[in-house]
Amino acid sequence: MAGTFSDSWRLTKISFGLIFQDSALLVFPLVAGLSALAVLALFAFGTYFLAPLLLVGGNLTTSYEVVGIVLFLVAYFSTTFISVYATAALVGAATLKLQGQQPTAADGWKIARANLGRLLVWALIAATVGVLIQLISARLKGAAGLIVGGVAGATWAIATYFVIPVLLYERLSPWKSLGRSAKMFMSTFGRTLVTNIVLGLLIIGGIILAFLLGVFGLYLIFSGVAVLGIILAVTGLGVGVLMVLLGTTAEGVLRAALYRYATTGKIDMDLMPQAYRLSSAGPVG
Repeated sequence: MAGTFSDSWRLTKISFGLIFQDSALLVFPLVAGLSALAVLALFAFGTYFLAPLLLVGGNLTTSYEVVGIVLFLVAYFSTTFISVYATAALVGAATLKLQGQQPTAADGWKIARANLGRLLVWALIAATVGVLIQLISARLKGAAGLIVGGVAGATWAIATYFVIPVLLYERLSPWKSLGRSAKMFMSTFGRTLVTNIVLGLLIIGGIILAFLLGVFGLYLIFSGVAVLGIILAVTGLGVGVLMVLLGTTAEGVLRAALYRYATTGKIDMDLMPQAYRLSSAGPVG
């Protein structure tokens, strides 16, 4: 158990160390987030402007409902693909860093682009499963729906944890990658689970701090201390956005590090020279 926690902490430090060493890794989740927001905005505008065109006697027609469902599915798949593609680029760039290279953001996008076909198929599978889980959860309703949806979602997340690095570096089909991913997760269950819990706690702590800053800032604004309140509220918002961005990036880097650990069983100077030195003596100390 001590070894599990020790390895997990070292892997977490490596993930943050790589980000501090190369902040360009933050580009991938930033681009993904902005792209997803653009897709959702287009979906919202599309459904809004379609409504007046499909009104019959003051009521929406069945055609509108069908079009709305199609637009939703397109938007859902698009955001899923954006997430998959950006994660692949991040994992690719992080893996190059773990190998002691100095990649640029373009190198990460190049790795994702080279695997575009498999990533597209995987995004379609992931989106389909995601929709099915939501439909089952909604159909059951109440606590049962929440429980089933939560368990199904967690199981899917565990089974698919290593799918993207497997797709990139073992070049298996998406379905075979899913099976390989599940086996890899179980073989490194303790370290993978603990490392993600440690990372989650760190990010949640930062988000809570951001929330408290924002709430206190709003309190000061309504109490008449407007200038200081605005500063704190804006600072809280900025810290919150930064923590979400940092957490998403760290999760992608951690996935790359855990994949290397799962395929080698090692965390040492020879395996990850720059990252390990940084995790031992760098900014994350």
